[in-house]
Amino acid sequence: MLLEFTVENFRSFRDKTTLSMLASSDNSSLDNLTNVETLKGKRTLNSTVIYGANASGKSNLVLALTIMKNFVVNSHTHQKGIRLNHQPFAFDKNSTNKPTSFSVIYVHEGIRYNYSMSYDKERIVAEELSYYPNGRISMIFSRKGNEFTFNVDQKEQEVISRRTLENALYLSTSVQFNYSRNMPAFTWFTKGLVALDNTDSPGLINNAIEYMNHNKKAKKLMVQALQSADLGITGVEGRLKKVSLQKLYNSIPPQLLAVMTMVGNEALQTDLRFKHRVVSADGSESEIDLPHIFESEGTRKLFSIIGQIIEVLQTGGTLVVDELDTKLHHDISTWLVELFHDPEQNKHGAQLIFNSHNQLLLDQYLFRRDQIWFTEKDPETGASELYSLVEFGERKDRDIQKAYQLGRYGAIPAIVPGKVL
Repeated sequence: MLLEFTVENFRSFRDKTTLSMLASSDNSSLDNLTNVETLKGKRTLNSTVIYGANASGKSNLVLALTIMKNFVVNSHTHQKGIRLNHQPFAFDKNSTNKPTSFSVIYVHEGIRYNYSMSYDKERIVAEELSYYPNGRISMIFSRKGNEFTFNVDQKEQEVISRRTLENALYLSTSVQFNYSRNMPAFTWFTKGLVALDNTDSPGLINNAIEYMNHNKKAKKLMVQALQSADLGITGVEGRLKKVSLQKLYNSIPPQLLAVMTMVGNEALQTDLRFKHRVVSADGSESEIDLPHIFESEGTRKLFSIIGQIIEVLQTGGTLVVDELDTKLHHDISTWLVELFHDPEQNKHGAQLIFNSHNQLLLDQYLFRRDQIWFTEKDPETGASELYSLVEFGERKDRDIQKAYQLGRYGAIPAIVPGKVL
């Protein structure tokens, strides 16, 4: 369960910027909230939507969470001297040589954690992990470059710290050496946080196929979800198989084949088919298998993400999606959001964070005011700003869709009228 995410000096976010999933004191739409047992009197938002003009920073926020997750999960594999994925704010000379910083506050297995990391293109500059085992904060480790401070298990952690490369996170490395105290904090990144910064990736469909083939209950739920979305689908079958590149010589352009052979001698082939019930003119029924390439882009998009949504709802995880509603009908987008607002569907405090251009979703019957956020880029500095609808003190009966269209909240493109040709 995510409480806060903060980013600084990453792409268009020059200054420290925080997205909070903590609810305000407003008691409307209580189904949209989850009580946090470890934080007395605090509630978290089950969903958040972010609006803004193109290039305002919406996708950069999702990408920042994605990169942080990937850092934590994979940095122990870094070889000595490998350069890090450092993407500082580019429109300020003072920022380009400064580290990028990410931090999260989250709850996992009933314990609150605070984790932060800073890095430049060559090394981890700072890193710290604290937790609240008995309601009071306790630091597990703190790092400044290669200088470490430990408050618990000092001898064990010092041994691991000496084996941690300067371009690798200590949190990642310590888990590889089976340091158990850091394991739950690490597990939230691997299982509790799902970040999809590119929902057009073919890999998502392959992941969905693997998920449903390894979990029959999940497959049943995925089919039910596709049926609920009124796509005319009665079933789905899929498999992945490795194919020798030699067999593809005549069916793939030589340039693409040359690139593929650089990463191996085999390719992964996707065989995905959707079943449709068809009624003939004489009233007889039959079932037709349709290859996924003949389905609409919206159908393929929904299939690729619905498994992730089901898994997050079952585990109480946090799902972050860039442009969730692209290629989806407004009613389907609304239905996906409402899954997270339904106590019967969302029994474990699962969260959905996404950005959107769909102004029809700007509805106070669907979202509370603290669930709606905006990004806007300063036209002079190029820096992004993130802010909540709460800051405007809007009435609960305000037509916020119309107000947004009129520019009351900013975060819309300032189009200059003029001839294109």
